[in-house]
Amino acid sequence: MSAQANIVINNAAAVAKTYAPKGAKSIEGKDIALWRDQSPTNAVGFPTITEQHTPVNSNGMEKFRYVIDVPTLEQASSGGSFVPPPTKAYSSIGVVEVWIHQRASTTEVNDIVAYVKNFVANAYFAAAVQAREAAW
Repeated sequence: MSAQANIVINNAAAVAKTYAPKGAKSIEGKDIALWRDQSPTNAVGFPTITEQHTPVNSNGMEKFRYVIDVPTLEQASSGGSFVPPPTKAYSSIGVVEVWIHQRASTTEVNDIVAYVKNFVANAYFAAAVQAREAAW
C-alpha cells in the first residue's frame, strides 16, 4: 500500500476534518497506524483514527480494525487567578472491524467492504445509535 496520507471526513455539521498521518509501527505482530485531527487547540482533545492490521492467523483470517476516538474536554474551575488547562472528560468511540479469509476472492473482499460501508451509511444504523436504542 502507499504511504500514509491525510484522511478527510465530515463531522455531523458537514465540516470537513483532516486527520494527518502520525506514523505506523509494528507491535506484537500487528501493524498499527495513527492519524490525528489537530484542529482543537489542546492536544488532549485531538480526535484520532487508528488502524490495526493483523496478518493471516492460524484460522486463515486476516483482520483490519479501525477506531475513531473523539474526546470531549472539560474545564476545571480554579479558585484563584490560575486557570488550569482543559482535561479529557470522556471519549466517544467508533470501531469497525473486517475479517477476511485468506481464500476470499477479490469480489468477496469488495462485497464485504461495500456491505460495511453501506450499512454504516444506512438510516437504520444512524437512527439506532442516535436514539441509543437496540433493535429489540
